Amino acid sequence: MKKNTIGKRIAEARINLNITQEQLEELSGFSVSTISRFETGRTQPNIENLIKLSKVLNVGIDYFLYDLIPHNETIQSPTVKDAVTVLSQMNERQAQYMLDIIKIYQASHQD
Repeated sequence: MKKNTIGKRIAEARINLNITQEQLEELSGFSVSTISRFETGRTQPNIENLIKLSKVLNVGIDYFLYDLIPHNETIQSPTVKDAVTVLSQMNERQAQYMLDIIKIYQASHQD
């Protein structure tokens, strides 16, 4: 896994909006020290924190995870490419629901 890609993406989104860590504190409710720890990679935000930050910073959650997930260019199977494309167009709740369905199917069809 690439080191601190999420933190760099958080900082990038904040800078793109031209807001300071102090302003992000006011908007998000996270302390400046927490924001700094996220951005420097000393602390990894959990999924709830990422969802909150994505709303405040006006980016999709996939923006933070982009460098961590496989992209269609690296996936050989056309079926898996299609699935990734469809899942990436869903919101986080919908994508998690579909992932749960896939896991249940996989568990019940292990041969």
